[in-house]
Amino acid sequence: MLSDFLENRYDILGAENGLQALEILAKQHVDLVISDINMPGMNGIDLLRTIQTRHPGLKTALITAYNTDEYIDLIQNDGISNIIPKTVPFNFSELQSIVNGLVTGDIFGLERYLLPEHTILATYRVTSSSSGRDVREKIAALFSRQFGTAGDLKLVLDELITNAIYHAPATPEGAEKYPAFADITLEPGEYIDITCGYDQEKYGVSVTDRKGRLRKETVLCKIGRQITGKGLLDDSGRGIHMSRVFADRMIINIERNKKTEVVVLNYFSPTFRGYKPLYVNEL
Repeated sequence: MLSDFLENRYDILGAENGLQALEILAKQHVDLVISDINMPGMNGIDLLRTIQTRHPGLKTALITAYNTDEYIDLIQNDGISNIIPKTVPFNFSELQSIVNGLVTGDIFGLERYLLPEHTILATYRVTSSSSGRDVREKIAALFSRQFGTAGDLKLVLDELITNAIYHAPATPEGAEKYPAFADITLEPGEYIDITCGYDQEKYGVSVTDRKGRLRKETVLCKIGRQITGKGLLDDSGRGIHMSRVFADRMIINIERNKKTEVVVLNYFSPTFRGYKPLYVNEL
């Protein structure tokens, strides 16, 4: 089914199992491997580990009908950072946006994760801790007027904006520049850009800092520690974990030392809700 859908835009090679996939990769270059997790002979995690050893740099993703959280502790040390859920009905538009980003590297921008017929409602710039609070309230009010609810996005925005204000700016030595929760004014190169919009099935927000200090392995570690309970006493990581829990979708995009973007999406209908995907991309 996925091959039939994707072959309209890409050249697709199908494999019935992991060993057959490795045989294909030994003979032919591909840009992306999407593997189921539960397969006979070789599971998807072992397949992607083998691919990383034999074909370093090849982009990969897992797909599963089961709870993705059960696998995060297994994959966080393997560079596997995209797990696509099999929703019922299957969310083809979500698959298309994720695959396009992985293949092309064109990952930034809220509009990349909305349907072609979408509306960008507003853009904001956060220049201080107080303006961060103001923007959070404005977006929550905007969504409430537009859709009758902002869901849990007010809570999610509080976490994301706070993280961007206090964790993205750094001293020349690499330490965090501002004391947590202090009233501060950001320098121009530290401003945070926020965009909100919607399409016919969902609404969402992107929060972008201009530092790009977050790392894929850090995100996977923090999420994994929170899910497994190992990080209940950690001073950091709860914000990312909570944002993922309270939003229907969370996508983290990183361009090292340039910018970090977090996209959160909520669906109007519960149709595509369920197990949380994992989407973390680093250029």
